[in-house]
Amino acid sequence: MKRMILFLLCILTLSLKGQEKGNAIYIADRTTKLAIPSVTVAIARAKLAITTEKDGLITIPGDLKRMRDTVIFAVQTYQTVKYALQDLSGVDTIFLNKIDAEPLIGVTDARTELVLNDYDRKEIALYAGRQTETSRFECLQLAQQFEVSRAGMLLKQVVIGRLAFVLDYFDTIQRDLVGIEETTFRIRIYDVDSLTGRPGKDLCNKIIEVRDKDNRQFTVNLSPYKIAIPNKTFFVAIEWMRDFRNMGYDMVYDEKIKKEVQIFSYRPAIGISPLISSELHIWGLDFKGNWKPYTYFSPDYTDLAIKATVAY
Repeated sequence: MKRMILFLLCILTLSLKGQEKGNAIYIADRTTKLAIPSVTVAIARAKLAITTEKDGLITIPGDLKRMRDTVIFAVQTYQTVKYALQDLSGVDTIFLNKIDAEPLIGVTDARTELVLNDYDRKEIALYAGRQTETSRFECLQLAQQFEVSRAGMLLKQVVIGRLAFVLDYFDTIQRDLVGIEETTFRIRIYDVDSLTGRPGKDLCNKIIEVRDKDNRQFTVNLSPYKIAIPNKTFFVAIEWMRDFRNMGYDMVYDEKIKKEVQIFSYRPAIGISPLISSELHIWGLDFKGNWKPYTYFSPDYTDLAIKATVAY
């Protein structure tokens, strides 16, 4: 039902008319035929997306034959596929092909560690991922670009600063409880694309999911993944889980109708580093699957509040 409600927004955005019908689509592994959870299903022009749940099902209401948009199915360790929405009329299953990738081998006797983008978390004042009057947040991922002096280093740890509000509430036996909003998200590590300088292929063939955390700053140990950095540039990205557990909304003033409206947003909102560089190091993945410079805070701020510890 939740998936149905969210995709109903797609229909409203596309201005479809007439009686709506449900189009249930099962997303599965081509070899095992098992459901694939946490697939990002994005409708490109409408700029809407949702993350599938464990059953791998989505329901798109409306007459797909009349829709003029593109839907993209993307999830780590699988090949991304794109379809015209009208071509999905009558389709009940989308199969994705697994990517077989061998992990890169980095230095094995790394003893010297270096912290990159070593900001002071107390100085974080701005956050990416919120909706504002001047700009809608329209990214599926945000990536921080890092530069190192040599190839073959190991990525040991990342630290991520995020926005979190303290919640004061009562439980069923009327005890006063205080907590911070929990969230779930994924971390992606990318090599540099040698042609474009943008994020390229994944450097980790395992899912790195941070869940049930209620901190304002996350420290994630990446040593078990043995992630080698093959070039002098790499990227650490936050991938939003666009599900109902992470969903919230921002109140934004709409100039056209002269009143505040609710705009969906998803946790976490990622901090902007107080350290300022001469070049922009933030990249955003849009609803069409393209990486572009994320310029909302530029030129005043150039980096995300993501630290990376490398060893060599």
